[in-house]
Amino acid sequence: MKSFSRFWVLLSLLLVVSSWMLGINNLDLYDWDELNFAEIAREMLLSGDWLHPTVNYQPFHEKPPLFAWMQLHSFRVFGPGPFAARFPNIICGLVSALVLFFFAQKHANEKTALRWAAFFLLSLLPQLYFRSGIIDPWFNLFILLALLPVLTGKGYSLRNGLASSLFLGLAVMTKGPAAGLIAGLCWLLALLFNDQPRAYRIRQVISYGLIGLLALLPITIWVAFLWKEDDGYFAKEFLRYQWRLFRQPDAGHGGFPGYHFLVLLLGCFPASVFALPALLRRKVFNSKLDQGMRILFWVVLILFSIVTTKIVHYSSLCYLPLCWFAARAVSSGPLREKDLRLVKGGSIFIWGLYALASLSLPLLAWNLDSLLPYINDEGLLSRLELVVDWPWYTLLPFLTVLSGIVALYRYTFVDAWSLASMHLLIMGLFVAIALPCFAPRLQTYSQGELVAFYRGLQGKEVSVGTAYHKSYAHWFYSGILPDTYHSGCQDRQCRFHGSNPLPLFFSSPLNKTERVLKEVPDAHLLYQRGGYSFYQRPAQ
Repeated sequence: MKSFSRFWVLLSLLLVVSSWMLGINNLDLYDWDELNFAEIAREMLLSGDWLHPTVNYQPFHEKPPLFAWMQLHSFRVFGPGPFAARFPNIICGLVSALVLFFFAQKHANEKTALRWAAFFLLSLLPQLYFRSGIIDPWFNLFILLALLPVLTGKGYSLRNGLASSLFLGLAVMTKGPAAGLIAGLCWLLALLFNDQPRAYRIRQVISYGLIGLLALLPITIWVAFLWKEDDGYFAKEFLRYQWRLFRQPDAGHGGFPGYHFLVLLLGCFPASVFALPALLRRKVFNSKLDQGMRILFWVVLILFSIVTTKIVHYSSLCYLPLCWFAARAVSSGPLREKDLRLVKGGSIFIWGLYALASLSLPLLAWNLDSLLPYINDEGLLSRLELVVDWPWYTLLPFLTVLSGIVALYRYTFVDAWSLASMHLLIMGLFVAIALPCFAPRLQTYSQGELVAFYRGLQGKEVSVGTAYHKSYAHWFYSGILPDTYHSGCQDRQCRFHGSNPLPLFFSSPLNKTERVLKEVPDAHLLYQRGGYSFYQRPAQ
């Protein structure tokens, strides 16, 4: 790459990554995942115990600690808050873009490398995830790095095998045994489609086994330290949780079998519509790397379609191969007429959905008074009765999409990449405008009053809790300190019904108010707002 073009590429990358930082500290962390991970890191910071993930200063068995350690160090630099919780993923976005570019530059060509990174940085959900405080961006990057030799069809040498075991071990330490399952299925399919001699494939099987064993070393060391202290309790509960997550839906996270197909089509847009011609045409896009990317895509998609727990980011590892095939499609000459019709028709349809959604939000908000009499759900009604300002500029996301649709219809594009560039430009502008317009206002309806209630308890010697709803907001935003926690009742039964030495402040859904007051008769109802009832139980 010429030095001049390299300068503009790096400048564009830095501008995109820097734009992710704008406004993220003004948007509260979301229940459940963002607040869950941030609370683990906050408690590690305050307790000084980096070995044991805890929530409410009690063992938390659902996730290994690597991402919490990243957030912990971010909290040490910036202080606990939304920006610090999300900063590790901003770094992940930068690293991911560089990995994609240099890997594709080596194994394909410079144009494909640039376009792969561009699709990945500017498609909808990847943009949002790099602005978030969830585990998955780092998990996906570690999995990709662990599988790179398999994706190219070259197999593992001693050097890249050791590197892959390290990255796979980091993936396991980030999210758990799902990393090993994904890698194992990819290895198995890579062997089935490999046309090398039998002796070579046997050597690769041995390599896969050794890499898998080495990858378990980091989490084995961590679990061994824990085992000494709790006689294996944490490790057993951790494995039980992972098995339960695979077999049955986690609370509030069920879905239909085609859930992730729809998520990828609408969420990884515009890469998704450009990827279809290359993803489905095996005879044309048939390099070793294409084959490896297909294996990764279908393994992840099918695996998490089978898993009964359905969460949007479970299929986020598919974004990498989807963006790869989008880059391949626009870098391999003109699209076939049939493929071009598919891309144009699919993209206009999806842009139309985005336009409809972005227009509906302000229009519904401006006409809420006429809609409220028809709402029978008292919780939803309480949320919508909150005073939220929706000024005229909340129409800008709709106008951005509408202008983009007009441009896509009006202009003739010289090649597939120029058409894709327009889509990516529209998506970049749409997210940059829509996020500050919509996210804070929607968050006010969803959890604004809950966060405000517990934030008002910061610095006070109190106990906090929830009744009949799951949340992490009360722990993170009330900022309960270890000393305060240990001076009160640790047991839920004690805090709600026993001799609690500290006053208990808690919340419940609005429709559970009578039940809560009956079950906790000495609780005082403070107020009801935003879909919740808020209570105080005096110290006993």
